[in-house]
Amino acid sequence: MIKQHFFGHPESPLFGVYHRPRGKAANGRSVRAAVICPSIGQEYNRTHWTLRLMANQIARKGVHVLRMDYHGIGDSAQCVDQIESLVSWHRNILQSIEHIKRESGAETVMLVGHRFGAALAAQVARQRPDVNGIVMWEPVLCGRSYLDSLRKMHESMLDLWVCKMSTPNDDSIEEILGSRYQRCLLEQIEAMKIELADVIQPQLIADQRSKAKSYSHPEPGTQLIIEDPRPGSWNDLNELELAWLRPKVMRQIVKKIDDMFSRLDRFGALRLCMETIR
Repeated sequence: MIKQHFFGHPESPLFGVYHRPRGKAANGRSVRAAVICPSIGQEYNRTHWTLRLMANQIARKGVHVLRMDYHGIGDSAQCVDQIESLVSWHRNILQSIEHIKRESGAETVMLVGHRFGAALAAQVARQRPDVNGIVMWEPVLCGRSYLDSLRKMHESMLDLWVCKMSTPNDDSIEEILGSRYQRCLLEQIEAMKIELADVIQPQLIADQRSKAKSYSHPEPGTQLIIEDPRPGSWNDLNELELAWLRPKVMRQIVKKIDDMFSRLDRFGALRLCMETIR
C-alpha cells in the first residue's frame, strides 16, 4: 500500500510517499525502515521512476519506506531559489527520519541516497545515532566537481539554439539546467567534500565499474561495493531528459539492503541503545 501525504510544519510541508511493507512477514524481528534521499535538479526528474520502483521493491522485503522531496524540489513547499543553505535539506532528511519512525514504530532508520542525495545522507548520518546504515548509489563526493560538470552541460545546452543564448544570472541567483539556485547555496555545495571514513555506519555503495575500485574505508567490513557494468554518463547532454533506469543493479541493491537489515537485526543494531543518545 502506498500513501502520498504532506508532513512536517503545516506552513512549509514536505511531500512524502510512504510505501508500507509487504511480502516478508516482520514477526519475530525488529521493525525495518528506510528513507530514500533523491538527487536535485534535472537528476531528480530523471531518476524519479527508478527510485519509485526501488521503494516498491524494498517494501516487498518487509521494510517501511519513505520517499521524500526536499523543500524547493518536487512537490514539497517552496521553490528551489528560496533555499539558502544545505542545512535546509539536512533538516528535511532529519524530519523524514522522525516521520518514518513515528509511522512505522522503528527505532532506527537506513538512509538510501542517490547522487547528490547520497552526499546529503552521508552528512546527516554522521550526526544521527539512529541511522543504522547508509546506501549510496553513484554518490557525489566532491561538490566542486559536481557543479563544474553541471555548469559545462548548461553551457553546452545554450549552444544548441540557433544563436548562442545566455542565462540572465545576477549576483544572488544562478540558473543551472533549468533550476535557479541562490549563489550562497552553490558556494556551500562547491565547498562540500564527503569523506566516507567519517561515516561510521555500514556502507553499501553502488557505482559504475570504472569508479567502484576508487572507494575504500579504513575499517574492514564496513563497506560493500556493487559494480554496475553498464556504462553511462551524467554529463551526456543527449541523455538530459531521458529516464535513468538501471533494473539489474537496482535488484542487486535491494537484495543487499535486505541482507544488511538481516545482519543488523541479528546483532541487535536495529534497536537504538539509549546510552548512545546520552
